[in-house]
Amino acid sequence: MTGRGTRALAAMAAFATTPALPAWAFATALHPRWRRDWAARWGLQVAPITPGAVWIHGASVGEIGAASALLPHLEGPVLLTADTDTGARVAHQVAAEVGNRVVAAVRPVDHPWTLSPLWAEARPRAVVFIESAWWPQLAALAVRTGTPVVRASARPGRGSQRWGPLWGMAADGTAVVIAQDHEAARWYRWHGAREVYVGGDLKGDRLLPPNPLQWSRPFVVAASTHEGDESAVLDAIALLREPRPSLLLAPRHPERFGAVADLLAGRGLRWMRRTHLVEAQVPREVDVLLLDTLGELAGCMQGAAAAFVGGTFDPAVGGHSPAEAVRAGVPVVSGPHTWANAAGFERATVYGAGPEDLAVALQHACAAPRPVPRGNGAGARTARALKHWLGGRAAPEHPPRPWAQPLTPLWRIGAAARHAGASLGRPTHLDVPVVAVGSPNARGPGRTSTTRWVADRLRQRGHQVGIAVRGYGRTRPGRDVRASWHTREAADLGDEGAMLARSGHWVAASPDRVAAARCLAEAGATAVVVDDGMSCHGLYRDVDLLVVDARFPTACGLLPAGYRRAWATVPPRVTGIVVHHAGERGAVAVPPGAAVARRLPGPWHRGDQPSETPPGPVAVVIGIARPADFLATLEVPIARVRVLRDHQPIGSDLAAQLKAWAGDLPLVCTAKDHPRLPPCLGEVAYWRDLDLEVEGFSEAWLPPANPLPEVKP
Repeated sequence: MTGRGTRALAAMAAFATTPALPAWAFATALHPRWRRDWAARWGLQVAPITPGAVWIHGASVGEIGAASALLPHLEGPVLLTADTDTGARVAHQVAAEVGNRVVAAVRPVDHPWTLSPLWAEARPRAVVFIESAWWPQLAALAVRTGTPVVRASARPGRGSQRWGPLWGMAADGTAVVIAQDHEAARWYRWHGAREVYVGGDLKGDRLLPPNPLQWSRPFVVAASTHEGDESAVLDAIALLREPRPSLLLAPRHPERFGAVADLLAGRGLRWMRRTHLVEAQVPREVDVLLLDTLGELAGCMQGAAAAFVGGTFDPAVGGHSPAEAVRAGVPVVSGPHTWANAAGFERATVYGAGPEDLAVALQHACAAPRPVPRGNGAGARTARALKHWLGGRAAPEHPPRPWAQPLTPLWRIGAAARHAGASLGRPTHLDVPVVAVGSPNARGPGRTSTTRWVADRLRQRGHQVGIAVRGYGRTRPGRDVRASWHTREAADLGDEGAMLARSGHWVAASPDRVAAARCLAEAGATAVVVDDGMSCHGLYRDVDLLVVDARFPTACGLLPAGYRRAWATVPPRVTGIVVHHAGERGAVAVPPGAAVARRLPGPWHRGDQPSETPPGPVAVVIGIARPADFLATLEVPIARVRVLRDHQPIGSDLAAQLKAWAGDLPLVCTAKDHPRLPPCLGEVAYWRDLDLEVEGFSEAWLPPANPLPEVKP
C-alpha cells in the first residue's frame, strides 16, 4: 500500500498541532496525572531499547494483556507502549514476566517531534497496533521509513465503523490486518485493507496471572460494568438462594469508582474497596469487593463461580470481551447485546438474560459444571501470519531531533571554523608513538572500550602505555593535568579515566589533552593512546583508529539533529577501522574493518572485590550513552531500571534516592558508573566490564614492540 492517505492526514495534523506544542507541554507539566513520566511523554527521556525491536502498541490494560499472548512467539527485542498510565504499568509487569528482551515505555505524545527520539533509538522493524488502537503520527512515521504497519487482533470499534471511509484513507499504509474473526475481516477488506487474515482474539490466549485475592466463600465476578450494570447485578445477587456467593465488582472506567462506592453504601451492603484490603484474604463477612485497581481483573477471574460481562445490556456498547473468563474456565453470563465481541461469546458458555432474568442466569451458571480452561491459539496464529512482516530489517537511521534540522547548516559552519582554528600552527610532536582512538559520532560508538583494548595490546607488545583523556564529567574544577599515580578518583579523572586507571594503565586527564599526553611521555610512557583523539588537532598522531557502531554508522545525522560531529562518516586520514555490533540485529552496511564482539562480559565484582553473580532479581542503575547495550549482557532477572544521564554526577541526595529506590534488591551498575558512586553505594554495588574480542585487527596498525623495561613514575 502507498500510505499516501496516512502521510497526508498525519502531515495536516502535525501542521495544526505544532504551534500549540509549547503550551501543551507546559499544561501537562502542571496536570497531576500527566506530570508523571512527563519527560518520557515529551521525548526527553528514552527507554533503553536496542535497534531492530518490534514496537507493539495498545490502548490500555486489556490491549497490553492481549499483546502478552503474542510475546512468547516473537524473537528479538520488543518495545511495548500503551496510551494510559495504567496500561503502561501493566506493560512493565508484562515485560518483567517475559524477560529482559521486552522493554516497556511510556508512549510519547503522538507528534513527529516527540516520537522521534524513541523511534531513533528503537529503529523498529515493524509497528504492531493491538485491536482498535491507532496513532496516526506513529503510523505515518513507519510508512515514511518503509517500516511495516500491522493491525493484530483487530476489530473495528464504534469510531471506525462510523467513519469507515476516513479509516480507509488513514490506514492505507497498513501492511497486513490480523482480524479477530471473519466478520471483522470482511469489514477491513470492504474498507480497503488488501492483506487480511483471521487470527483470533489475543486476549483469549494470554497467560493469566494467579489470583491476587483469596476468597473464603464462592464468588462471582461482574467485569467491565457500565452505569446500570451494577444495580442489575446487585439485585440479581440478592435474589440468589443461600448461601449467596460474594461479588467482585469491577467497573469499566476508573472515574466511576466513586459513584459505584456511593451505590454500595446506599444499599447498606457489607462491602469494601480492594485498595483498603491490607492482605490478600477477603474477609468472609464481605459481600461485595469493589475492584478499584487496574490490571488485576484477569487474575481475579481465576476460581470464580461465574462471570457477568458488562456492556451487554447496552446495544450501543455491544458487550466487552469475555476472553479472560473463557481463558480461566469460568461460565459467562451476559445480556442480549454481544455484537462487539461476537466471536468471543461463541466460545464462551453463555447464559444470556435481561436484567430481570439475571438472577436465574447466575444461579444456573454457578451450578453448571465448569468448562475446561483453554486458550484459543490466537498468539501462535497471529505470529505465523506476521512472520513475513516481522522478519525484515530495522528501520533506517532517523534524527532524534528533526526540529533541529534547519540549524544543521549553522552547525556545519561553526564546526568548520573551529576545525580550521584548531588546525592552525604545527601540531605538537612527542618522542613516543601516539595512537588516537576516535569517532565522528558523539554518542557511545565504543571509543573507551576500544581505547582500553588497544592499550592492553600495546602493553602485551612491551610498551608502558599512557592514556590521555579529556576527564569529562570530573567534578573538581580546573584545567590542570591530573595523573592516575596521584589520584584514581572520578572526581579528578572523570568516570572514563577512573575506569581506565582501574585496568592498570597510566592515565592523565585534562581538557588540554596535548598537555596530558606530554605529561605521560615525560613520566616514561613509551606509547600514548588518546581517547577520542581524532578531535585533538593540536597533537601529531602516528595512528588514527576509527570506531564505528554498525547500528548507527551516521549517528542519525549531523548535530544538532543527530549525534555526528563531523561531515564525513569516515575521515580522510584513517589508519584502521574498528566496527562494533557488526552482524547484530539492526546493523547496516559500514566500511570494512576489524569486527568487535562486545557481548563477552567479564567477571563480576562487588565494590572492589571479585564476586559471584548477583542474586536476582536486581535493581539496575545505568548512566551511559546506550543503556540497552548493558542490559542485553545481563543474564539475571531485572526488577527495575533507573536510567541516568551519561556522566551524571551522583551526589549525596541522588545516592540516598537510589538506595531507597533499590530497597532490598541487589544494586547493579556498569563499570563506567561505579567510579562515580559514593562509598555508601560503591561498596555494595555489583558491576562488571566487557571483554572485547576483535577479529581482523592488523598488527601493522600499532607501533612496533618495545623491549624497554617498564618505568613507573
